[in-house]
Amino acid sequence: MITDLEAFCRLFYASFAIPVSYYHIPSGDSGSFPAVLGDQSLFKNPPSGFFHFQQNPDYFISESFGYFGSIQVPSKESVITVGPVFSTPVSDAALHSFMLEWAISSDRKEELSQILSTIPLLSINQFLQTLAYLHLCLNDEQIDIGSHFGLESAKVVSSFSNIHSNEVIRAKETRHFHNTYFFERQLTKCIQDGDLPGLNRLLEDSAELSGGVLADNSLRQEKNIFITTIALVTRSAISGGMDMEQAYMLADLYIQECERSQDIAHISTLNYTMLADFTERVSQTKIPQGMSPEVFKCIQFISHHINEPIQVGDVAEHIGRSRSYLTNKFKKELGFDVSSFIMRCRLEEAKSLLTYSDKTLSEISAYLCFSSQSYFQNIFKKKYGVTPLNYRKQTQKV
Repeated sequence: MITDLEAFCRLFYASFAIPVSYYHIPSGDSGSFPAVLGDQSLFKNPPSGFFHFQQNPDYFISESFGYFGSIQVPSKESVITVGPVFSTPVSDAALHSFMLEWAISSDRKEELSQILSTIPLLSINQFLQTLAYLHLCLNDEQIDIGSHFGLESAKVVSSFSNIHSNEVIRAKETRHFHNTYFFERQLTKCIQDGDLPGLNRLLEDSAELSGGVLADNSLRQEKNIFITTIALVTRSAISGGMDMEQAYMLADLYIQECERSQDIAHISTLNYTMLADFTERVSQTKIPQGMSPEVFKCIQFISHHINEPIQVGDVAEHIGRSRSYLTNKFKKELGFDVSSFIMRCRLEEAKSLLTYSDKTLSEISAYLCFSSQSYFQNIFKKKYGVTPLNYRKQTQKV
């Protein structure tokens, strides 16, 4: 049983960097970690709903999408509050909304921004699990977040079933049906195959597509369609051989750009650019279909460690196989050996750095673990028929 709430909260914050406060009801004693959360001159006007917790533990989400939680500790006649916590980095708009909620003066903006930037990002599920953990520690009671917080509500399922039935009837009456299924299958195949000409032909014939209503305004509709499309595209690109981490990072960048846009025409252009970009990247790094899970695992390992001095032995160790087994299997499935693939990945990364970064040749050579800059330049020219410096000049003119 916890005997010292102040010490517990201090240690919890030191361990997880999640803001936490305690309040002892009879005495009025309180404390916050970090201490700035208890600064009444900064947080002087809690948002609506902050004190309206109805169960133990409980939570609410503010208009700025900050998560706040409450755990009552009857044995200590105290209350623990957790938050704010966010699931995504706090944008300027979210920061502005947060400051309005708490009536924070604009001259404290920079200070507040620094405070919020240090808080770890948690999904709503992770946040609720954190509340359940604290409740177990403080009250020795285990809860299931699904049932406790109503995440498994049968009423929600019933409500959606009713809405779904009405929408099916309306679609039949108006003859408005979704016809995107076969298009999506063709689209994902083009991307998985790295087939850019096929993609272009498919997009030219897609004028009669009819999808669903995903929002209550045109801009949000286009953004939602973009996001659902890129989810399909990302998985197709990974299936086609694109590095998993690079695919997800690229998707994140496109989604962020889409969310920033207030222009439907720009989103339409961005959508085509995104499709072509993923397809082209798969085409450039195309790996034959039907590879074994072992070889796929090797490829992922090499891609994720391309800036480290990895060798064939490191790759074999990663999958728990011998060098000879890996060498034979790699050559049989892909037609080239492991060492050649490692070098190919280094050189492809070098091309990307030459095009999209301002790193010097020396920095690129060292970053990609070439034995010397001259060796890097020689091997690059032998592979692509042009020196790294001339390649950079050519690509930066485009």
